[in-house]
Amino acid sequence: MVKQEVWHEIHSRFRLKEPKKSIARSMGLSVQTVRKTLNQLAPKPYRRSKPYTGILSAYETYIRQRLPAVGYNAQAIFEEIQAKGYTGGYDTVKRSVQPLRRKAHMEATVRFETPPGKQGQVDWGQCWTHLKDKRIKVHLFVMTLGYSRRMFSQATWDEKLPSLLRCHEDAFDFFGGLTHELVYDNARAVVLSRDFEGRRVKWNPTFWDFSTYYGFRPWAHRPYRAQSKGKVESGVKYVKRFLRGKSFASVNHLNESLLTWIVNVADQRIHGTTHQKPAELFEQERDLLISHTGKPRYNLQQRAIRHVARDCMVSFETNRYSVPFRFVGEKVEVQAWRDRVLIFHQDMLIVSHPRCEGKHRYQINKEHYHGIFYREDVPSLSLLHFDHGPLITEEVQVRDLGFYERLLEGGAL
Repeated sequence: MVKQEVWHEIHSRFRLKEPKKSIARSMGLSVQTVRKTLNQLAPKPYRRSKPYTGILSAYETYIRQRLPAVGYNAQAIFEEIQAKGYTGGYDTVKRSVQPLRRKAHMEATVRFETPPGKQGQVDWGQCWTHLKDKRIKVHLFVMTLGYSRRMFSQATWDEKLPSLLRCHEDAFDFFGGLTHELVYDNARAVVLSRDFEGRRVKWNPTFWDFSTYYGFRPWAHRPYRAQSKGKVESGVKYVKRFLRGKSFASVNHLNESLLTWIVNVADQRIHGTTHQKPAELFEQERDLLISHTGKPRYNLQQRAIRHVARDCMVSFETNRYSVPFRFVGEKVEVQAWRDRVLIFHQDMLIVSHPRCEGKHRYQINKEHYHGIFYREDVPSLSLLHFDHGPLITEEVQVRDLGFYERLLEGGAL
């Protein structure tokens, strides 16, 4: 049996009056093969004479049944059939799974639509942009309503749980409510663990408490099934296109511009799937959202115990904050509360700083150093050198030291 291109080459040479022995000699074939090929009116495809009885044949049915459940993961299948007695190698399983995975990815899917107010989808994206002429990476939170396709987006410095919950609440305020169900991927801030089938999900306990507080049902899509939240993934790409090539003064400026763009452009466009404006469809969805009016924001406090360094600073979330010099060497508790950082000593509030935006930054109150620079062997505050990040200071009124002594006795500064 010769390949199709060899069959055509032999017949072409023979039509040009080349002898059979010459054809066989030049092509490295036997004369009998050349004669047999010339007697064939058309090339014949290769067919296996006997059914395949390879090492995987005993597990073929099991593999086909399990592949969708494990996301067409060859390693997972290999481990499972090993436990059933398979003695072959991983590469054999991998070669067997590859064509089945390609076929599954090519299969048509039915678009899944949800009624108004039922479902929203949440996802993160990352994007490089310019803040104050510096190229900085920001994380983009996007929530898309499944029915109207109206979306909300916000830029943050990270994708940690506090940022995730804060963005949720800002999205609820923007929409004027929340859907009965929200779809997520398997990020650690949401899902701690799950099985391949997705039947047993171990939720992050703080996130689960947050969902219970607001009354929505979280749903984590199966691994390797990104199309389960394709609406929000399209939204992430759409937001990235808006940010491309733009420059902003700060993250707050970026979010203000993003919100203006959503209201004036994204909400007013004709959506490619619904063929209607998201703002118009949202009018059918607005009254069906779960109301959160009058509900206080979820109380998530971040706390850390720190010792005040010799430079009168404490570290928190990669940033540093000043503390009055009297507390050098003392143990303090640092708490994050919305846009403030609160520092306590023995359960008494001693400092309240604006929370830094970004990483490796400083918040310094000059008054915290007032008094220690009267010593001749200590340089003035203007000569202090800091190795990391920009210096952020607050202008405050300078008072007599006795004022602070009296406040310290009362437990506050």
